[in-house]
Amino acid sequence: MECDIHWVEVFAEQPLGGNLLPVITGADGLATESMAAVARRFQQAETSFVQRATDGVSDYRHRIFMVSGEIPFAGHPSLGTAAIVAHAEGRAAASFVQQTGAGRQALEVTLDGSVGRVTLTQNPATFSATPDPTSVLAAIGIATDRQRSDLVPQIVSTGLATLVLPLDDLDTLTTASVDRGRLAAALDDLGYDRRPTVYAVAETEPDRWRARAFVADVPGAEDAATGSAAGPFGAYVGRYLGRSSIVIEQGIEMGSPSTLVVDTADGIRVSGSVRIVGSGRHDIP
Repeated sequence: MECDIHWVEVFAEQPLGGNLLPVITGADGLATESMAAVARRFQQAETSFVQRATDGVSDYRHRIFMVSGEIPFAGHPSLGTAAIVAHAEGRAAASFVQQTGAGRQALEVTLDGSVGRVTLTQNPATFSATPDPTSVLAAIGIATDRQRSDLVPQIVSTGLATLVLPLDDLDTLTTASVDRGRLAAALDDLGYDRRPTVYAVAETEPDRWRARAFVADVPGAEDAATGSAAGPFGAYVGRYLGRSSIVIEQGIEMGSPSTLVVDTADGIRVSGSVRIVGSGRHDIP
């Protein structure tokens, strides 16, 4: 069947930045197997499919696929898909509720043509294990003594588990180099059904951070902009450092500079720029 396909740069302040997202609308007739095959074909961090909501409450159902299969929730796909839905409806400002495998999430969109900004309110954060990160650190080429001494590594989730890994300085972060196989094995040892994202972070100045997201199940094992990790990290900063508003730079080392803004004063709200860069038709079996 033929579907509309759109491409969005999410969390991109400038062209050719952020996290590139394919969004396929009108996907109600697609089988799960077809959506999974398309995601494998595209080889992006995630691919989004928009369907009619089935819960009687949400504005649309949002299904998200990595190359390895469907996931319940993700950040940059949520922002990019909301922008596409608003753009398709010809709306310069819109509020939506999306239905995902992790529940329902609210989004606010403002657009000026094909460029705009989206804010996602994530689910409440859950704080769980504080694992020994030795094997994870080894998999990304960082010595154990380069952890930040006043902050503990911890698994936090607003829909996808994230291992928050604070490092002592920016140089430590920028020199990290991931071994995908070792990372997958280290994350499997943590015992979660789905491998957590490793969100390695370093503070560059008060309320500003640099981050790198190491994900064993994405091509290249690193993600350019990770809203599903930024939200949990914002909650982590609120709990341990007492700050409710932070700015995160990510994707620098990948050549895809991204800016994520997190505010936890009233819920967990992740915001960023969106740039709609292309659209067309896609024939999907």
